[in-house]
Amino acid sequence: MTSPLPPPAHAGEPAQPLVVREPTVAIIPTQYRPPDRGGYSGYAAPGYTPPPNYYQPVIPSQYPSQYPRPVYLPPPRRRRRGLAAAVVVALLLVLGAGGGAAAFVAAGPDGVARSLGGPGKAGTAPDARDTAIIEVLNRRSKAVNSRDKTAFMADIDKTDAELTKRQETVYENLIKLPFAEFSYKIGGGGGYDDSIPTELKTKYGDQVRAPGVAIIHRIEGVDNDPVAAPWVPIFALVSSQWRLVGEAKGKELPSGVGGQPWDAGPIIVEKGEKVVGIFSANNRSRAGTLIRIADEAMDQVALVRPNQWVGKVFMTAVRDRAVFDAYFGASPERVDQVAAIAVPHYDDVPDWNGTANYSATRVIFNPDEIDEDNDVLSADMSHEFTHAAMAPVTTGWTPTWLVEGFAEYVSYKGAQIDTNSLKRALDGVQTENLFAGEQFYDEPMNYITAWLANRMISETYGETKLIQLYERFQQTSNEEVVISQVLGVPRATLIKNWQDYVAKQKR
Repeated sequence: MTSPLPPPAHAGEPAQPLVVREPTVAIIPTQYRPPDRGGYSGYAAPGYTPPPNYYQPVIPSQYPSQYPRPVYLPPPRRRRRGLAAAVVVALLLVLGAGGGAAAFVAAGPDGVARSLGGPGKAGTAPDARDTAIIEVLNRRSKAVNSRDKTAFMADIDKTDAELTKRQETVYENLIKLPFAEFSYKIGGGGGYDDSIPTELKTKYGDQVRAPGVAIIHRIEGVDNDPVAAPWVPIFALVSSQWRLVGEAKGKELPSGVGGQPWDAGPIIVEKGEKVVGIFSANNRSRAGTLIRIADEAMDQVALVRPNQWVGKVFMTAVRDRAVFDAYFGASPERVDQVAAIAVPHYDDVPDWNGTANYSATRVIFNPDEIDEDNDVLSADMSHEFTHAAMAPVTTGWTPTWLVEGFAEYVSYKGAQIDTNSLKRALDGVQTENLFAGEQFYDEPMNYITAWLANRMISETYGETKLIQLYERFQQTSNEEVVISQVLGVPRATLIKNWQDYVAKQKR
């Protein structure tokens, strides 16, 4: 969202004139881990019935992801007057080069290669085909971990010059990343053979296969737990050998396919104290500035959330539009409306494994925002990094006014707000209620009023209570219950106090 307020001016700095900031997207999980209630836990998925007094989150109709969780989008881009919902930088990936590696996890617990599913093809038994493809992936992961380009390229169909060149770039990108772990894992049920382009089916006949593959990796110094990224390679039988012949694309694939740092053109890795960023190789001069701004933004987040999360961020800010666009397969028309996204990642691909556990949040920038004003980027980063800091305790039950308002609260903490700008921004604003779910984004001004609600709660009850309020929604979506338990007042009283607080800012 855009903001009626300037980028934060902090103690000792003059308040600044108004600027307009671009929208952001907060991807909010539906997964929750409530206390043991007779075995109830997991995802708010079709057919799932939560226990009494638990509420499933509302999943909006428009979201740029096939993850089993809501993704809330702001309204179409226009000049707005809503408090800034941060856009955030950066491909949050890894840093410098690094080794270390895990073995490929394609086999079952008994060590027998897992079947890729799907019908057998004429000329190749399914088991033999599956084993051959798994062996290709094993060799590929070993090549990355040992930095062996010849081995990495050996299983690629070299008759496709464009694919060969692209895979060379992928390899060069992968070895720049400091992986503490790197392997492949077969998933995706029966695969995605329907997504294989017609030209490849014509070229290779029936001997072609598109399995779902999770790229399991962990970035040294950033990730505490393994992170899974979805990939849908296309393999075909070429001269009696199974080779990589392409990569599937399409909105039917999991969100994020083609949206990983190694999927971009040539990259560089920049490391700050708390942020690792991936940037386009031809953008080196800007990369250093963005990492500096990102570290300062992390310092702002640490003022409120110094613990209870990993404290590091992996961000991507590359010029390659395809990387950002990969998260909008279900709604490509919304890409230009969003400046950045904070995407939760899991230890497996949720589309393929409904019991996947949260691992980390990655921040990905819209390429159009990379050259934004530094002050605007600083405020946007602190907002987005707040989403990452709160991700471990954010569920589909957490009200949107709290998710976005808290991120704005952190972004503007200690800021010198120009009172005249705030008055103008609040002119005509409606405060009939605090909204959650998709309804929150119907009105851009909800950002500023949500920020004021969070600031009021902090001033009245203390910042510790504000954080407790946020965290309590891991157990229920019932705002009346949570507000009463944490703040000791009915929700109606909180709403009335907030309305009075907003009215006071207008005077």
